[in-house]
Amino acid sequence: MVVPETFVYGLVLLSALAHAVWNAVVKHSAEGFLQLAMIRSVGLLIGILLATQLPAPEPEAIGFLLGGAFFQYIYFFLLTRSYRALDYGTAYPLARGVTPLLVALAALLFLDESLQPLQLTGVLLVSCGILALLMKELRVPSTGILLSLGTGIAITGYTTLGAAGVRAVGNPLSFVAWLEILSGAGILLAVLLTQPLRGFAFARANLLRGSASGVLASGGFAIALWATSVMPVAAVAATRETSILFASVISVYVLNERFSVRRLIAALIIFTGVGALAFA
Repeated sequence: MVVPETFVYGLVLLSALAHAVWNAVVKHSAEGFLQLAMIRSVGLLIGILLATQLPAPEPEAIGFLLGGAFFQYIYFFLLTRSYRALDYGTAYPLARGVTPLLVALAALLFLDESLQPLQLTGVLLVSCGILALLMKELRVPSTGILLSLGTGIAITGYTTLGAAGVRAVGNPLSFVAWLEILSGAGILLAVLLTQPLRGFAFARANLLRGSASGVLASGGFAIALWATSVMPVAAVAATRETSILFASVISVYVLNERFSVRRLIAALIIFTGVGALAFA
Protein backbone atom coordinates (compact mmCIF):
# COMPACT_ATOMS: atom_id res chain seq x y z
CA MET A 1 0.00 0.00 0.00
CA VAL A 2 1.33 3.41 -0.98
CA VAL A 3 1.14 5.91 1.88
CA PRO A 4 0.59 9.57 0.85
CA GLU A 5 3.60 11.73 1.71
CA THR A 6 1.45 14.41 3.32
CA PHE A 7 0.05 11.76 5.69
CA VAL A 8 3.58 10.66 6.59
CA TYR A 9 4.60 14.24 7.34
CA GLY A 10 1.49 14.65 9.49
CA LEU A 11 2.51 11.62 11.54
CA VAL A 12 6.04 12.95 11.90
CA LEU A 13 4.64 16.23 13.23
CA LEU A 14 2.75 14.24 15.87
CA SER A 15 6.03 12.49 16.63
CA ALA A 16 7.66 15.90 17.07
CA LEU A 17 4.98 16.98 19.54
CA ALA A 18 5.41 13.76 21.52
CA HIS A 19 9.16 14.30 21.64
CA ALA A 20 8.87 17.85 22.95
CA VAL A 21 6.45 16.73 25.67
CA TRP A 22 8.51 13.85 27.06
CA ASN A 23 11.69 15.94 26.98
CA ALA A 24 9.91 18.63 29.00
CA VAL A 25 8.97 15.94 31.54
CA VAL A 26 12.64 14.88 31.82
CA LYS A 27 13.85 18.47 32.14
CA HIS A 28 11.39 19.39 34.87
CA SER A 29 11.76 16.20 36.84
CA ALA A 30 13.66 16.38 40.12
CA GLU A 31 15.57 13.28 38.97
CA GLY A 32 16.12 13.69 35.24
CA PHE A 33 18.16 10.53 34.75
CA LEU A 34 15.74 8.35 36.72
CA GLN A 35 12.82 9.86 34.83
CA LEU A 36 14.57 9.06 31.55
CA ALA A 37 15.29 5.52 32.77
CA MET A 38 11.62 5.04 33.59
CA ILE A 39 10.60 6.29 30.16
CA ARG A 40 13.03 3.93 28.47
CA SER A 41 11.83 1.05 30.66
CA VAL A 42 8.38 1.51 29.16
CA GLY A 43 10.02 1.39 25.73
CA LEU A 44 11.77 -1.83 26.77
CA LEU A 45 8.44 -3.45 27.67
CA ILE A 46 6.82 -2.28 24.44
CA GLY A 47 9.80 -3.58 22.47
CA ILE A 48 9.57 -7.00 24.13
CA LEU A 49 5.85 -7.24 23.42
CA LEU A 50 6.39 -6.34 19.76
CA ALA A 51 9.39 -8.64 19.37
CA THR A 52 7.37 -11.66 20.50
CA GLN A 53 4.89 -11.03 17.68
CA LEU A 54 7.34 -10.21 14.88
CA PRO A 55 10.13 -12.04 13.06
CA ALA A 56 13.66 -11.31 14.25
CA PRO A 57 15.62 -8.73 12.24
CA GLU A 58 17.86 -10.09 9.50
CA PRO A 59 21.55 -10.65 10.41
CA GLU A 60 22.65 -7.69 8.28
CA ALA A 61 20.69 -5.38 10.58
CA ILE A 62 22.59 -6.36 13.75
CA GLY A 63 25.38 -3.84 13.17
CA PHE A 64 22.84 -1.06 12.69
CA LEU A 65 21.03 -2.11 15.88
CA LEU A 66 24.21 -2.11 17.96
CA GLY A 67 25.40 1.18 16.46
CA GLY A 68 22.00 2.81 16.94
CA ALA A 69 21.85 1.68 20.58
CA PHE A 70 25.39 2.95 21.18
CA PHE A 71 24.50 6.43 19.91
CA GLN A 72 21.32 6.39 21.96
CA TYR A 73 23.33 5.69 25.12
CA ILE A 74 25.51 8.70 24.30
CA TYR A 75 22.36 10.71 23.62
CA PHE A 76 20.84 9.82 27.01
CA PHE A 77 24.08 10.67 28.80
CA LEU A 78 24.54 14.05 27.14
CA LEU A 79 20.83 14.97 27.20
CA THR A 80 20.45 14.75 30.96
CA ARG A 81 23.66 16.68 31.53
CA SER A 82 22.75 19.42 29.07
CA TYR A 83 19.46 19.85 30.95
CA ARG A 84 21.42 20.32 34.15
CA ALA A 85 23.62 22.98 32.53
CA LEU A 86 20.95 24.91 30.58
CA ASP A 87 17.27 25.64 30.77
CA TYR A 88 14.80 23.76 28.58
CA GLY A 89 14.22 26.64 26.16
CA THR A 90 17.95 26.75 25.39
CA ALA A 91 19.20 23.17 25.63
CA TYR A 92 16.41 21.64 23.56
CA PRO A 93 16.71 23.95 20.51
CA LEU A 94 20.50 23.69 20.54
CA ALA A 95 20.41 19.88 20.56
CA ARG A 96 17.73 19.54 17.92
CA GLY A 97 18.81 22.53 15.86
CA VAL A 98 22.02 21.06 14.49
CA THR A 99 20.33 17.82 13.42
CA PRO A 100 18.64 18.55 10.04
CA LEU A 101 21.77 19.58 8.15
CA LEU A 102 23.94 16.94 9.86
CA VAL A 103 21.45 14.22 8.97
CA ALA A 104 21.23 15.49 5.39
CA LEU A 105 25.03 15.33 5.14
CA ALA A 106 25.20 11.87 6.74
CA ALA A 107 22.46 10.57 4.43
CA LEU A 108 24.36 11.87 1.41
CA LEU A 109 27.64 10.30 2.54
CA PHE A 110 26.46 6.98 3.96
CA LEU A 111 23.02 6.26 2.51
CA ASP A 112 23.67 7.58 -0.99
CA GLU A 113 20.55 9.69 -0.57
CA SER A 114 20.19 13.09 -2.19
CA LEU A 115 17.37 15.61 -1.89
CA GLN A 116 15.29 17.17 -4.61
CA PRO A 117 15.68 20.98 -4.88
CA LEU A 118 12.41 21.72 -3.07
CA GLN A 119 13.25 19.21 -0.33
CA LEU A 120 16.69 20.76 0.11
CA THR A 121 15.03 24.19 0.30
CA GLY A 122 12.75 22.84 3.03
CA VAL A 123 15.68 21.49 5.06
CA LEU A 124 17.52 24.83 4.74
CA LEU A 125 14.42 26.80 5.75
CA VAL A 126 13.88 24.64 8.81
CA SER A 127 17.55 25.04 9.72
CA CYS A 128 17.40 28.83 9.25
CA GLY A 129 14.27 29.04 11.38
CA ILE A 130 15.96 27.05 14.11
CA LEU A 131 19.02 29.30 13.90
CA ALA A 132 16.76 32.33 14.31
CA LEU A 133 15.38 30.76 17.48
CA LEU A 134 18.89 30.22 18.78
CA MET A 135 20.35 33.65 18.08
CA LYS A 136 19.38 35.14 21.42
CA GLU A 137 20.12 31.94 23.30
CA LEU A 138 23.86 31.74 22.66
CA ARG A 139 24.96 33.78 25.70
CA VAL A 140 25.06 30.71 27.89
CA PRO A 141 27.90 28.69 29.49
CA SER A 142 30.13 27.05 26.90
CA THR A 143 29.91 23.70 28.68
CA GLY A 144 26.15 23.67 28.21
CA ILE A 145 26.52 24.55 24.52
CA LEU A 146 29.01 21.73 23.97
CA LEU A 147 26.79 19.23 25.77
CA SER A 148 23.78 20.25 23.69
CA LEU A 149 25.70 20.18 20.41
CA GLY A 150 27.08 16.77 21.34
CA THR A 151 23.51 15.65 21.95
CA GLY A 152 22.64 16.77 18.42
CA ILE A 153 25.55 14.79 16.98
CA ALA A 154 24.36 11.69 18.87
CA ILE A 155 20.86 12.23 17.45
CA THR A 156 22.37 12.33 13.97
CA GLY A 157 24.18 9.06 14.64
CA TYR A 158 21.19 7.04 15.78
CA THR A 159 18.89 8.61 13.18
CA THR A 160 21.20 7.71 10.30
CA LEU A 161 21.92 4.19 11.55
CA GLY A 162 18.25 3.67 12.34
CA ALA A 163 17.25 4.71 8.84
CA ALA A 164 19.78 2.30 7.35
CA GLY A 165 18.53 -0.43 9.67
CA VAL A 166 14.82 -0.16 8.88
CA ARG A 167 15.69 -0.27 5.18
CA ALA A 168 17.79 -3.41 5.66
CA VAL A 169 15.02 -5.51 7.22
CA GLY A 170 11.82 -6.96 5.87
CA ASN A 171 9.72 -5.55 8.71
CA PRO A 172 10.76 -2.07 9.93
CA LEU A 173 8.72 -2.48 13.12
CA SER A 174 10.88 -5.46 14.06
CA PHE A 175 13.98 -3.27 13.92
CA VAL A 176 12.24 -0.61 16.03
CA ALA A 177 11.25 -3.22 18.62
CA TRP A 178 14.79 -4.54 19.06
CA LEU A 179 16.29 -1.05 19.17
CA GLU A 180 13.83 -0.22 21.96
CA ILE A 181 14.93 -3.38 23.78
CA LEU A 182 18.63 -2.61 23.48
CA SER A 183 18.37 1.07 24.42
CA GLY A 184 15.93 0.42 27.26
CA ALA A 185 17.88 -2.50 28.71
CA GLY A 186 21.11 -0.50 28.75
CA ILE A 187 19.80 2.46 30.73
CA LEU A 188 17.77 0.22 33.08
CA LEU A 189 20.90 -1.82 33.81
CA ALA A 190 22.78 1.39 34.61
CA VAL A 191 20.17 2.30 37.23
CA LEU A 192 20.10 -1.20 38.74
CA LEU A 193 23.89 -1.16 39.09
CA THR A 194 24.24 2.36 40.51
CA GLN A 195 21.07 3.29 42.43
CA PRO A 196 18.51 0.44 42.49
CA LEU A 197 16.61 1.41 45.66
CA ARG A 198 16.35 5.04 44.65
CA GLY A 199 15.23 3.97 41.18
CA PHE A 200 12.44 1.73 42.48
CA ALA A 201 11.25 4.43 44.87
CA PHE A 202 11.17 6.98 42.07
CA ALA A 203 9.27 4.58 39.78
CA ARG A 204 6.58 3.97 42.41
CA ALA A 205 6.13 7.68 43.04
CA ASN A 206 5.99 8.62 39.35
CA LEU A 207 4.29 5.60 37.77
CA LEU A 208 1.58 7.42 35.82
CA ARG A 209 3.73 10.27 34.51
CA GLY A 210 6.60 7.95 33.63
CA SER A 211 4.35 5.44 31.86
CA ALA A 212 2.57 8.09 29.80
CA SER A 213 5.88 9.73 28.86
CA GLY A 214 7.31 6.34 27.91
CA VAL A 215 4.42 5.65 25.54
CA LEU A 216 4.92 9.08 23.94
CA ALA A 217 8.66 8.51 23.57
CA SER A 218 8.39 5.02 22.08
CA GLY A 219 5.45 5.84 19.84
CA GLY A 220 7.02 9.02 18.54
CA PHE A 221 10.35 7.34 17.85
CA ALA A 222 8.69 4.41 16.10
CA ILE A 223 6.78 6.79 13.82
CA ALA A 224 9.92 8.75 12.94
CA LEU A 225 12.01 5.66 12.27
CA TRP A 226 9.27 4.06 10.17
CA ALA A 227 8.93 7.28 8.18
CA THR A 228 12.61 7.06 7.17
CA SER A 229 11.84 3.75 5.47
CA VAL A 230 9.44 5.43 3.04
CA MET A 231 10.79 9.01 2.86
CA PRO A 232 14.23 10.68 2.60
CA VAL A 233 15.79 10.58 6.04
CA ALA A 234 16.90 14.23 5.88
CA ALA A 235 13.36 15.37 5.11
CA VAL A 236 11.95 13.33 7.99
CA ALA A 237 14.62 14.62 10.39
CA ALA A 238 13.98 18.23 9.41
CA THR A 239 10.24 17.80 9.91
CA ARG A 240 10.73 16.18 13.29
CA GLU A 241 12.83 19.12 14.44
CA THR A 242 9.64 21.20 14.44
CA SER A 243 9.52 19.77 17.96
CA ILE A 244 11.49 22.93 18.75
CA LEU A 245 8.35 24.95 18.05
CA PHE A 246 6.32 22.77 20.37
CA ALA A 247 9.06 23.11 22.97
CA SER A 248 8.88 26.90 22.63
CA VAL A 249 5.13 26.82 23.25
CA ILE A 250 5.63 24.57 26.26
CA SER A 251 8.27 26.93 27.64
CA VAL A 252 5.88 29.89 27.22
CA TYR A 253 2.85 28.31 28.87
CA VAL A 254 4.66 26.16 31.44
CA LEU A 255 7.55 28.48 32.28
CA ASN A 256 5.71 31.74 31.53
CA GLU A 257 8.40 32.87 29.10
CA ARG A 258 7.48 35.63 26.68
CA PHE A 259 6.79 34.54 23.09
CA SER A 260 8.84 37.19 21.29
CA VAL A 261 8.51 38.50 17.74
CA ARG A 262 11.78 36.72 16.94
CA ARG A 263 10.23 33.40 17.91
CA LEU A 264 7.10 34.11 15.88
CA ILE A 265 9.16 34.86 12.76
CA ALA A 266 11.27 31.76 13.34
CA ALA A 267 8.11 29.68 13.68
CA LEU A 268 6.80 30.95 10.35
CA ILE A 269 10.12 30.14 8.64
CA ILE A 270 10.12 26.61 10.07
CA PHE A 271 6.54 25.92 9.03
CA THR A 272 7.32 27.22 5.55
CA GLY A 273 10.18 24.75 5.42
CA VAL A 274 7.96 21.90 6.54
CA GLY A 275 5.42 22.87 3.91
CA ALA A 276 8.13 22.74 1.24
CA LEU A 277 9.10 19.27 2.45
CA ALA A 278 5.53 18.01 2.54
CA PHE A 279 4.70 19.14 -0.98
CA ALA A 280 8.04 18.48 -2.65
